[in-house]
Amino acid sequence: MIIIFMTGLKNGNPICCKLFPTNKSLFDVQWQTKKEAMIMKKAAFFTLALLVFSLFLIGEVCAQTRLVVKSARAGTSYYALAIGMAKAISTVPGIEASVEESLGSVANVKEARTRSHFIFTSTSDLIAQAFKKAKPFEEGGYERIRTLWAVPGVTMHWVVREDSGVKTIRDLAGKRFIPGGIGTSTERLTKLILKTYGLEGKVDLPAVDLKEGVDAVVNRRAVGFTTGSPFPTPMVMEIKATTPVRLLEIGEQEFKKLLEVDPTYSLTTIPGGTYKGIDNDVRTVASPVLAYTTDDLPEEIAYKVTKAFWENKKIMADAHPIGTGIDVNGVKYGLAKIHPGALKYYKEVGIDIPPSMK
Repeated sequence: MIIIFMTGLKNGNPICCKLFPTNKSLFDVQWQTKKEAMIMKKAAFFTLALLVFSLFLIGEVCAQTRLVVKSARAGTSYYALAIGMAKAISTVPGIEASVEESLGSVANVKEARTRSHFIFTSTSDLIAQAFKKAKPFEEGGYERIRTLWAVPGVTMHWVVREDSGVKTIRDLAGKRFIPGGIGTSTERLTKLILKTYGLEGKVDLPAVDLKEGVDAVVNRRAVGFTTGSPFPTPMVMEIKATTPVRLLEIGEQEFKKLLEVDPTYSLTTIPGGTYKGIDNDVRTVASPVLAYTTDDLPEEIAYKVTKAFWENKKIMADAHPIGTGIDVNGVKYGLAKIHPGALKYYKEVGIDIPPSMK
């Protein structure tokens, strides 16, 4: 193979052309003049330096630790929060985090069985179910999940049309109702609560995406829907702007039955006035939500991302208003063991982690 080298141009034409066989070194070739030889040697050194520098840059890029953050569907408060988490994590030199849209917490937990360098959010109840190999996690293999930090928890909203005649959860018998999005913790909790009312199998619960379900309520194809989100949730505010709706509350006795099935839930109140036209307080169910990873994430990386998350709370608040409600003590509600890297950070800032999580 022959390479042609050109040392200059004259009147637009190449000069000092040289046929260079590739089986010889640049320095072995007999150049026509000393000047030509000097030019080509300088070019060789420059090319070599450029190659070394390029390899250095490639090495730097390859040295980047890439993480995936997964939370919820695009357009939701938790998806916005995931974007904030990725931005906070990416402030760490050498770490780059990106966000993937999710079908919901159930899908997130299931993916944790096989993915690495993976950070995801889930309600505590699903983590408990996964560890017990209970539906829908019968396949097992979730022991590698580890806790990182807490985010604002889920608050159940039972939304029904005002003209539906439904004033209590018990009134949903025989009605068409959207139980949250497919594969979400809200869907599971909706069905559990209906069971405490003796309504299992007595409510028409179509398996549709929540956005499609909300459209069905607006178009009178369903009487209502549930959504799990910190309040005020945009989904309720949006439907309220076009369709008169009310919120249903859970009874105290039914809540006690729910705790017998799953003790991770708590009672909370959506204050009157949270949504325009709904002036009464509404008693409902809440569930902790935390960010988790798996035990394959190196301890030093887990430490750095946990530290970055808590030291960049403004990024979280700017991502979505619910980001202002993040509390470092919420990590204690995680049902998976704390990641050793995260534990190192919490020890530094004086947060006591329950022995059961260590």
